[in-house]
Amino acid sequence: MDGEKAVVRIVGPRRIGKTEVVSTYARETTTPILCVTIQQVPRDLGSGPIVLAILEREIAALILTGSKLGKTLGRTDQSKIKDETKREAKAELSIPGGFGSLSAKLEKTRTTDAASARQADAEIAAALHRLELAAMATNTRPIVFFDEIQELLVNDETGMPTVWAIRNEAQHHTACRYVFAGSNQRLFAKLQAGRQAPLLNWGSELTMLPLTISEIDAWAVPLFKKGGRHVSSVSAATELLAGKIGEVVEVCTKLWIDSKKGDVLDENVQREAVKAVAKQQATLGRTTSELTSIQMKVLRWIVMNPGISPYTKPAKATLELNDGTVATALTTLVNKELIESYGPNRFVAATPLNVYASINPQLWDKS
Repeated sequence: MDGEKAVVRIVGPRRIGKTEVVSTYARETTTPILCVTIQQVPRDLGSGPIVLAILEREIAALILTGSKLGKTLGRTDQSKIKDETKREAKAELSIPGGFGSLSAKLEKTRTTDAASARQADAEIAAALHRLELAAMATNTRPIVFFDEIQELLVNDETGMPTVWAIRNEAQHHTACRYVFAGSNQRLFAKLQAGRQAPLLNWGSELTMLPLTISEIDAWAVPLFKKGGRHVSSVSAATELLAGKIGEVVEVCTKLWIDSKKGDVLDENVQREAVKAVAKQQATLGRTTSELTSIQMKVLRWIVMNPGISPYTKPAKATLELNDGTVATALTTLVNKELIESYGPNRFVAATPLNVYASINPQLWDKS
């Protein structure tokens, strides 16, 4: 983040702490941050207008802070619209998959519906340019954080021009700093691999791997001991959580709440905490109910053996399936976003606790 042209690409599984790393850096360094978080883009909506609406919302919020950067940016925006005929359009973009809706109030010379994809992309570039000018004028280095940017490519890569518009503008910036994060490595690779990839060779790549048991213990055990709990490791509580800090925190919080000073947090207590938290999770409904028996078998094995190749001898002995059948099942499970890969033949449940709640496995019964 200290470079003249600071660009970082972060790749790692979901709920592993990518967003928290960026947010913590901004908070601890008192750096203005604009978070453009992309959810799944509906097929009937273009990527450009959605990204533009989120970016403008973040800029408006920055202006309202009253900071030096915000005030300068506010004057820039006022100058921009001085000679325009103002129109007000309210856009509520429904996001599928239970993510709710995105509301944005736009003051533009066009409505959201009328904006072409090309026009929206041009306005994204213009908004980033205004932000860069304001940052240079105030000697400020804000962070523009495009989180889960690979979601723009879900619908047949129609979002690629939007990413190119961002790249073509931001590559000249020296005041604004940029972070691009993605959890779907298959889609994110399309953004940074190949001659047509907009993020190719741009900035630094940071790969965030799942936490190891020893890393989790180094953080959690001292906290439990400080609170008077007797525990030497939380491996029993976290071994099936695929090293995802979001899941680990939920289970450790359950362990803390349900115990008191002097309690021994042994293996059985820890595993009961995992089961209890899993029961509180929302199920994945049709996503799992439509799986074949073979796909379910492979999913159960991944859940119980996170990060271990399903092509090893022990895995083959348990699954009793040939490599081709396993590969086909894995492809389906990845496409349904039930599992994700973070290396050659290394798979984990995308959201372990939700998967547990949906397939109701006998936890720790690997038979």
